[in-house]
Amino acid sequence: MMKRRDRRQEILDLLAQGEPLGIHMLADTLTVSDETVRRELRLLEADGLVERIHGGARLAKSVEEGPFEARLHRDAGAKQRIAAAVAQTVADGDSLYLDASSTAFHVAQALKGKRDLTIVTNALGVAAELGGRYGNRLYLAGGELDERYRAFFDATARAYLAQFRPAMAIVSTESVDVAAGFTDYHIGEGEVCRQMIAQSRRVTMAVDASKFDRASVVAVASFAEVDRIVSDREMDDAYAGVSAGVEWIVA
Repeated sequence: MMKRRDRRQEILDLLAQGEPLGIHMLADTLTVSDETVRRELRLLEADGLVERIHGGARLAKSVEEGPFEARLHRDAGAKQRIAAAVAQTVADGDSLYLDASSTAFHVAQALKGKRDLTIVTNALGVAAELGGRYGNRLYLAGGELDERYRAFFDATARAYLAQFRPAMAIVSTESVDVAAGFTDYHIGEGEVCRQMIAQSRRVTMAVDASKFDRASVVAVASFAEVDRIVSDREMDDAYAGVSAGVEWIVA
């Protein structure tokens, strides 16, 4: 039987072909009931991934028109405050992995005053912000460019990144949930982030308040794998219960 998260990813893959699809068509393709499809579409809509239309759904414009550009401007003020707080935890000479998220791009901008950093990334925007300044050393994974994300996620990129053991991975995900942990909806991004979390000595999650209490389809990290959370949201009792030992910084 298809797992629920696999089903949601299949719906996204079908909608990614470009045309709106009806509930009956999706139900027939996935061999599930119309009501099951409606339930999954409601969750995908809540995550901002699809738009409901009469009798069906289509991929959300923020996904169709370029997830990176759309996310870069979404909640920009909160992300910039988070980025400034993350930068305060970084010292001159540190080694870092910065992911391909829009939040990491803001972090890169906030790190411009630091010196002698070693930066590992798969994101063109991060490389452009931090490469060639103040003695920084920058290592950019290559491979096939995902143009919509301005980043590299394929096997060539993952093989290149396998060489590095940075002191800190700075990662952001699309969703954070007490039960599901940190999740994303881009399979390649999730795979690269999982790899670099495992290879880094410490992990900082930079996530704004809009991402909490949601679960996407691709697992990235559990709370046990994270050392620090930087957010514009206060830690409440529910998250305190699953993040014992995790430093929580409110930006």
